Amino acid sequence: MYLVIKCLNERHIRYVISNRDINVLKRFGTHLRNLRKDRKLSQWQLEVAADISKNQVGNIERGEVNITLITATAIAKALDIPLKDLFDY
Repeated sequence: MYLVIKCLNERHIRYVISNRDINVLKRFGTHLRNLRKDRKLSQWQLEVAADISKNQVGNIERGEVNITLITATAIAKALDIPLKDLFDY
């Protein structure tokens, strides 16, 4: 089964994603939420610290977007953790 999800960039491109991939995104998002809350950061604070766009942390935490390596690196730096820890879930 596949689901069509809207990219969150200005072009509103649509792409197809499998249930397997949705599960990965949701698990990653839940892990990110836990890391952020452990550090007592709001979504907004993490967005500012990582210099990422408004509402992007919420979208990631809900498993709505597939982030780039550049975004993951910025988030890890903002959380003051090694990049590999973002993927340790």
